[in-house]
Amino acid sequence: MTNRRRVFATAIILVLIGVHECELVRDAEDWPICTYSMYAGLEQEWAITTNRLVGVREDGGEVPLQAARYLYPFDQSRMAGGLDVILWAPDGQRRMIEALRDVLRRYEVRRRSGAHDGPHLVGIRAYRVRHELEPDANNFARPSRRQLLSEVLPG
Repeated sequence: MTNRRRVFATAIILVLIGVHECELVRDAEDWPICTYSMYAGLEQEWAITTNRLVGVREDGGEVPLQAARYLYPFDQSRMAGGLDVILWAPDGQRRMIEALRDVLRRYEVRRRSGAHDGPHLVGIRAYRVRHELEPDANNFARPSRRQLLSEVLPG
């Protein structure tokens, strides 16, 4: 390797190390190869809180809308995070109602076209649910806490 290439390679390595060190000092994650803090903390709670959508049938009964075929083009994990983003917006409640109407409309269009076999829905509700973690997840259908965030019902 020529001396010129050696100097160039050393300069690039030093710049990368310098940028990485600056990010560490700032405790920022703007650089693609910085430390990723997602798993850096110890989980203190044996519970999970997330957002869930349920459909409302004509008889008032609720149908969980977790399956991707019901939420297409979304899925449950993106929907749960998206609902949080909507709620934190300045006009979050209005946006939440618009989003729920859109999900309900998409659900019904896909149901009528035969894309899924879910029941006819007349409304939709968004809940924030909390589940205590159990090894076999037997309590999935029974959250320990359920808070209504918003709903779209007929009338």
